[in-house]
Amino acid sequence: MKRSASIILIAGMVSTSALTGTALAAGSDDLTEIALFQKAQHDIAAGIKAAETASGGKAIKAEFDEKNGTGVWEVKTVAGTKRAEVKINATTGAVISTKDKGDVSDDDDAVTPEMLGSTLVDLVTKAEAAGGGKVMAIEGDREDGKFRGIEVEIVKADGSVHDFMLNPADGKLDPVRKGHDDDSHEDGESNG
Repeated sequence: MKRSASIILIAGMVSTSALTGTALAAGSDDLTEIALFQKAQHDIAAGIKAAETASGGKAIKAEFDEKNGTGVWEVKTVAGTKRAEVKINATTGAVISTKDKGDVSDDDDAVTPEMLGSTLVDLVTKAEAAGGGKVMAIEGDREDGKFRGIEVEIVKADGSVHDFMLNPADGKLDPVRKGHDDDSHEDGESNG
């Protein structure tokens, strides 16, 4: 009997999600990470700025992660030809660590700040204005030597997570359908 009630409850949640366009998180780890993200006292722009100051470089990627119950901004920067990864505590804004990640030339699909067309903080501002939520992750996407655009993960107020490609020139977001090549787009939903 309990199993039937659980199945009905889950089916109802999935149906509601489908009708409202809300993306459900995949599991409790995702829900924990999203809850920490929504409560973070230092947003992605603050994390990027702290990482750029700590590394002396320009950010090319930033994403929120949960480490041992703490929200952390993981930011990759480039200074000249040197890459670094900086971890920032999302509650305190303190630098947790800075790690040398080698030379840009070590990676055939490396992204440089110039490829982004703007600072990562400016791109975050554009994405949040167009996406109606808060950016949880952003990075330049380069594959097979070709720059493909700016990938953005946005969390809405209801906790749903949506993936987009951002056009840095006009700030427009193009929804990405998971499980398909980034050139095919549908509804901007992910993690569900």
